[in-house]
Amino acid sequence: MNTIGVSCPDFSKEPFADMLKTISKDFAHWEIFSELAHYGPMVVSTSAEAVKGSAMTFSLHTGIADINVASLNGTVREACVRSILAEMESAYELGIDTVTIHPGLVNLAVHDVRQRSLDAARLSMREFDRAAREYGIHACIENMPDIPIMICQSASELEQVIDGTSLEVCFDIGHANTAGQIDAMIDLFRDRIANIHIHDNLGDRDAHLTIGDGNIDFGHVLGRLKGYARRYIIECRNLDSARVSLARLKDMLQ
Repeated sequence: MNTIGVSCPDFSKEPFADMLKTISKDFAHWEIFSELAHYGPMVVSTSAEAVKGSAMTFSLHTGIADINVASLNGTVREACVRSILAEMESAYELGIDTVTIHPGLVNLAVHDVRQRSLDAARLSMREFDRAAREYGIHACIENMPDIPIMICQSASELEQVIDGTSLEVCFDIGHANTAGQIDAMIDLFRDRIANIHIHDNLGDRDAHLTIGDGNIDFGHVLGRLKGYARRYIIECRNLDSARVSLARLKDMLQ
């Protein structure tokens, strides 16, 4: 049976122990969004016992604020890679088996350098691949929504970035819907998907709506994912929405 978890960047505004207590009332799994007080190394230093002693299971979404592993400034790219490597190490120390990573952004100052950004991201992926093998964890690179500054909106770009590595894929259904890439992602990465983010939208923007409130045909998507036996992470705007999504997703998975 699939595990259903929850994740939200705004959770990181609250003390870790408080959010753990709140989330555990409704969910058995929490994908920690590694920002603010929930930054992975900080969780290790302040809340490791709470994580290891919890009845819940956990995964980790590495930070995205101020992070660009596709930066064309080598100093910036390397600093961002080091930050994510520290988060991967913290996942290992916390006994967390799955980490999701964003692939990066194109250069905002210079036009027509998308391929250079993809090449820079490929360099970063080699570092994450090495760390994932060292720590024995699943490192999942996430497909991005239809936002021009983001790379890996398409299955072909994501394949280009992770080609030659053992990295896995975090299939974000909502992101793929905005880019018209749901079937393409499943076709290309079916056997490489090790984490799934699930939320809804109307196809026009990455709205993170409650499941069932947008236009995604989840019957079609979940049917095509038959055989996937890992986690579905509800990426929500708030816990009230997540609770409704949880009930609807359970019905869909029956």
